[in-house]
Amino acid sequence: MAQEKYAILSENNDMVLCEAVLMDRRGTKMTMKIVDDINILKGLKVVKFHAMESYAEIYQGQIVEINNNIVSFGDVVNISAQMRREIKLKIRVETNLIKTFPMDKEKIPRAIPIATNDISCGGMGFVSKADLNKEDSYEVVIPITSDPIIIDVEIMRKEFLPDKNMYVYGSKFLDLNIVGERLLREAIFKTQLRRHRRKIKVMEEKNK
Repeated sequence: MAQEKYAILSENNDMVLCEAVLMDRRGTKMTMKIVDDINILKGLKVVKFHAMESYAEIYQGQIVEINNNIVSFGDVVNISAQMRREIKLKIRVETNLIKTFPMDKEKIPRAIPIATNDISCGGMGFVSKADLNKEDSYEVVIPITSDPIIIDVEIMRKEFLPDKNMYVYGSKFLDLNIVGERLLREAIFKTQLRRHRRKIKVMEEKNK
């Protein structure tokens, strides 16, 4: 039987702290084996944890006991409904926004270079030198997933920065399906884990 993997997140800013494997779940209690450095959890009282292989399984629980690399959680509640679109990754990736046209318009879709500021399962923030019309239809290529995905987006916010001669946009995803959302969340968590482990490694090197 495959082990169910979880990403452990901080309570307040949803940063990934470590990876864990589920050992036991009974009612509002869960027991997990921490794969990374257990010390990252010491001193914390409440954390969130997200199933990395399934859809919309996000929990919050209190740390009851830490024994070696085994952590026991109590008062575990499922907070998937309010959390699954709030977890955001600050990341700068160059990609393309595709301006699309209705089928009856014989026009070729146009690629517009953009750079992301942040990505979540609900949408993304990005910058571009292009002055985009909020009423037009767009798609975006998300390159951070294991297989790049294309999602319809709606521009919700637009601001011009004269000192940088570019626009800052906020957008929401319109048609992200279950598979796409799982791929995107997985990419977000893996990126955060890599960043966290890199930071820990740098700190360890400095302390030698």
